Amino acid sequence: MAATVPRPEQITLTNGNSIYQADLLRFSLDQSWLVDGVETLFTDLYFLNLGNQPQRNLRLEDLQLVSASQPASNQVNFTFSTFGGSFNFALESILLGGAWGSDRATRQETVTLTNLSNDWLDVRLFKYLDFDLQFNGPFDNDNGFFAGNTLTQNDPSGALATVVVDQTPTAVQLSPYGALLADLYNPPASTLQHSPGPLKNTDVTAAFQFDRSLAPGESAVFEFVMAVQRQAQTKTVPEPGTVIALGTVAAGLALLRRRG
Repeated sequence: MAATVPRPEQITLTNGNSIYQADLLRFSLDQSWLVDGVETLFTDLYFLNLGNQPQRNLRLEDLQLVSASQPASNQVNFTFSTFGGSFNFALESILLGGAWGSDRATRQETVTLTNLSNDWLDVRLFKYLDFDLQFNGPFDNDNGFFAGNTLTQNDPSGALATVVVDQTPTAVQLSPYGALLADLYNPPASTLQHSPGPLKNTDVTAAFQFDRSLAPGESAVFEFVMAVQRQAQTKTVPEPGTVIALGTVAAGLALLRRRG
């Protein structure tokens, strides 16, 4: 019996003590990364700008799905294309859970951008991340900073998240939740303000920007390794969180915050 081909708005990866669920295409309250039954993530999204389009950044929902596969319970592969077929965005995502009770897990993502046209193409890639490390209060009270190609975020409980990228971003912006996501969604197209922190005692969000100029047929490959860990403690799977309205993004998108 053939394996079910995953849809990019319904990803579920499982491995060890970890379950990752996501909608790759758009902002979703259903995105989740449970590690030993504890939530660690609110949002993880990609945005693109091709040829310095001034209107707004592209989202994966603006592209055409070319291929999709889930070769293992902890791995998915997707390729998206512009409708003219001149550019491809490929994503491989792998979840590496830890042993149960270890309070540790890792996700590895490889993004490949390919210029399939006959002309040079300027590409701007954005990766947006919003970790939620502390769910015993109404808002996170975290610290974050970026140095040495590594984003580090921690909270008073001792929870820690890191994102390591294999190349230096053009810009990294750390910001309290809300404004940065709205900038990436809304027109005009974004250019990040390089503000790598430290950002302290707030609900930290972060975005990476990579500017590349691709020759015809050329590809650019980006490797991200995201890891979370918590102090071992007795805990239960959180109840469905309380949603707190924070505003509107892009054609009525409600910026909401999930807490449990």
